[in-house]
Amino acid sequence: MTFKTSASMAALLLALSTGIAHAGEAIADPFGRADASFSRYPLNLPGTPQAVGRLTNGDVCDDDEGIACEWEDDTGVHHIFAGDILAIKTVDVAALGDRNITALDIGAARTRNEVLAKVRTFLPEIAIDCLEPGKAGEGEGVASCSGTFENGGWIKLLFGAGNRLTSARIDAFQIN
Repeated sequence: MTFKTSASMAALLLALSTGIAHAGEAIADPFGRADASFSRYPLNLPGTPQAVGRLTNGDVCDDDEGIACEWEDDTGVHHIFAGDILAIKTVDVAALGDRNITALDIGAARTRNEVLAKVRTFLPEIAIDCLEPGKAGEGEGVASCSGTFENGGWIKLLFGAGNRLTSARIDAFQIN
């Protein structure tokens, strides 16, 4: 009888633990992997903006008026909520300087070719397409590279002068 109980308990523990990624293990779902690479706060789930960190645009934001409030965590990632649901995460490369960027496994890469190689290796399941300056619609001299996930979320990388990375972003859904 004890053997059956122990075997049942072991089977239950194994079943419960199979979906949990342990530290250092890769996340199979590309959206989940990309999301986790930006910050520990999960997209598309309810959360408390104040728990993320500091409000960076407190005097110029009003979520009710359509001016998104941005909450910065301790690593410099900005988080934008739609109501109480985390919708967007962004990284401003200039603010990080030479620090490694964990988002999308960009690391120390900053040129367009280097960044795209790193991101495509990190997310081989996602096609990444680029629009050149003038066609990207992101401002004069800015190129945009993006990819879409099966769940409807997407990533966007912006490159400015000299094809240098200026920002990285992940959206769970369209908020406006």
